[in-house]
Amino acid sequence: MTPVYADHPYSLIPTPTYQKSMSEKDVTEPDMFTRIASEMALVHNMIIRGLNSIYLQAPHVKASESKAFLHYILAWYSLLHVHHSGEEEQFFPAIDKLSGQKGLMDGNVAQHKEFHDTLANFKAYVDICVSENGSMDGAKLVTLIDGFGDVLTKHLRDEIPSILELRVFGVDKMVSLEKIFEEEGDKSMKTLGLIKGLPFCLSNHDVAFENDQWASWPPAPPILKLICRHITYRFKKKCWKFSACDEMGNLKPLYAVAPEDTKAEPAK
Repeated sequence: MTPVYADHPYSLIPTPTYQKSMSEKDVTEPDMFTRIASEMALVHNMIIRGLNSIYLQAPHVKASESKAFLHYILAWYSLLHVHHSGEEEQFFPAIDKLSGQKGLMDGNVAQHKEFHDTLANFKAYVDICVSENGSMDGAKLVTLIDGFGDVLTKHLRDEIPSILELRVFGVDKMVSLEKIFEEEGDKSMKTLGLIKGLPFCLSNHDVAFENDQWASWPPAPPILKLICRHITYRFKKKCWKFSACDEMGNLKPLYAVAPEDTKAEPAK
């Protein structure tokens, strides 16, 4: 069987840090805005890999494994929900306050609303399937994703340049934004937890992405990653077999695919 990877149908987002390194001969240290935008792209890529893995595997999951797959979907949804809630409650208001211009990120919030209802329909169907002991229609899951996937992933891409555009306000004025971004990320990880959240994230972050540049990302304490990869990951191992990567972040062929799928090489 030809291996299938979670790099399609929705494309991954290149980080501004990597793009900068590829376009400049004398590469200077990335500024604060490039760093924030790059980390945001990496978070968004975890969401995209997760969505791709759900989309590609949903039609091929065995009935005996559907319950684990549904809980994998719920872990993906939790990451997306916590991430966007953190933006709207903490990160975006901080941008308004530091810049002195209210509503700078209103366009991003408006995009959240564009896929809210169709995403809610998807979540509601998954909840129903879980309540019915894992009975699910994989084709219906794909159809529901078709209802929000393009709008969601466009939003995830569009948000990166909107962060880079904050450079116009200058580093001095926005200097505390990076710390606020880190604090919001820490808060999100604590909300997601060591049992469901971090294992999902680590198994949907490709450590070889962009020539291994992000192998040590996310910036969680090493001991926390160690505990997650070697202990808490095992608690829901049946769910994480559907992930884009293994527990160490190595991209792997998807678990549940049809023989006729022919996407052979992972995107870098």
